[in-house]
Amino acid sequence: MLIKYLGFCWSKHASSCHRQYPTVIEELCHQFSLADIKESTKKFDEDQIIGTGDIYIVYKGFLQHNGVTEDTVAMKRICGNTKKTLKQFKNEIELLCQLRHPNLITLLGFCDHKDEKIVVYEYMANGSLHDRLYCSDVKKELLTWKHRLNISIGAAHGLHYIHTGTYGYVAPEISENKTLTEKCDVYSFGVVLLEVVCKDKLKNVDKRQKHPVEENIDPNLKGKIAPECWEVFIDITERCLKFDPDERPAMGEVEVQLELALSLQEEADMRNSCDDYTLLSMTIIN
Repeated sequence: MLIKYLGFCWSKHASSCHRQYPTVIEELCHQFSLADIKESTKKFDEDQIIGTGDIYIVYKGFLQHNGVTEDTVAMKRICGNTKKTLKQFKNEIELLCQLRHPNLITLLGFCDHKDEKIVVYEYMANGSLHDRLYCSDVKKELLTWKHRLNISIGAAHGLHYIHTGTYGYVAPEISENKTLTEKCDVYSFGVVLLEVVCKDKLKNVDKRQKHPVEENIDPNLKGKIAPECWEVFIDITERCLKFDPDERPAMGEVEVQLELALSLQEEADMRNSCDDYTLLSMTIIN
């Protein structure tokens, strides 16, 4: 699922293939031809790649949308043609074509042509949050701690909407185990929260167990995080990463706790305009 906040993202011809989706999907979600997709990506040229994942590659391109303007888009090309990837492709379209929320990337359409399964999203000009956290471009403004908290809150808000929002009823219909799916989302979000605050890529939780999180905080954030804010932030992060899914919080609680952390940071900043903050805690993620 693609989540966005503050400009970052935590992806005109009908397809010639036979109908595979309910009429409502075809009415709400535009179908692009493979010919247009190939032309837009220069036949899937490597120079057009802007992101990769375990089962997909994301390309940047230009496609005519609504028959009026040519938009810059991000096209997620699914790799492989297994039952699992086909189901994920179909589920993503069915869910996103019925959801509209400022914290969700807008789905523009898809292409389903034989072995080619491609989902077309709006393009985020600022790139991904990961790009901003780890980029070496000195011309780009560094993300402050409060900016990172705001981004995290927005992403949590988007996930909370997916889980329990107005269109929450869609999720049980396309998930074999909605509760398990939500708890997996919470765990993944906990990993994202660690990346938001730490200086290194931390993909494997097991590798973090011997080193306190405080030792890996991004140097640009050293002295900028109020202890009371940190206490709330790291507590909810730890709980998101609990081994037992039943011990992980719901996204609504995560959102509330992150908002509390931001509020505590703002209050501390009003009291302290000169001195750096010192974090005395040593948090080991178990």
